[in-house]
Amino acid sequence: MNSLRLVIVDDQKLFRENLKTVLELRLPEVKVVGLAENGREALEVIRATRPDLVLLDMRMPVMDGVECLRRLREEGNDVRVIVLTTFDDDEYIVEALRFGAVGYLLKDIEPEQLTAAIEQVRLGGTLLSPQVTAKLVTEVARRWMVEAPLAASREALAELTPREIEILRHIARGEDNREIAQALHLAEGTVKNYISSIYEKLGLRDRAQAIRFAIMCGLN
Repeated sequence: MNSLRLVIVDDQKLFRENLKTVLELRLPEVKVVGLAENGREALEVIRATRPDLVLLDMRMPVMDGVECLRRLREEGNDVRVIVLTTFDDDEYIVEALRFGAVGYLLKDIEPEQLTAAIEQVRLGGTLLSPQVTAKLVTEVARRWMVEAPLAASREALAELTPREIEILRHIARGEDNREIAQALHLAEGTVKNYISSIYEKLGLRDRAQAIRFAIMCGLN
């Protein structure tokens, strides 16, 4: 069986050393070829040792794990990376996976689970801990709920004329018809007609909906 060249990146020296010992005892095919205490040092170690796999912490001084991952990918380095961290922060999870991490595990994992995870990745798999999977599903759902309506709103905004967009912007600022008319040098009746057209084109019922729509589109 071919050996697996591994780099461990963590800002806690005792954790790095203990993890190295555990992995080499439990997985004879694993050879730890480098240790690093932050993302900047990790980049140097990875360039020098050309590992097959990196175990990467997220929150570290000097350079965190996400930035390290981003720079690796910018360099064209597609080394497999398993995030091994204390933090199950939603943004860390999403960003790590966006930059190509093949796994995201929490440090409270049992040693046998970690060795099994490394073996799974060695065979070409990916993995997430159950806690991380739940967080990821929640975060993706949250982003979809925000971004999908926003995209639809901006598409609908294209239906409006420049004057209607200008009036919608004033509505978002909380101005009434009289104030809008004075600001744009229009008759109040004309403003009312424009607003009726805006409601019809956007499928809005009232001013409150118009304000929410405008704010979502960044018109306030």
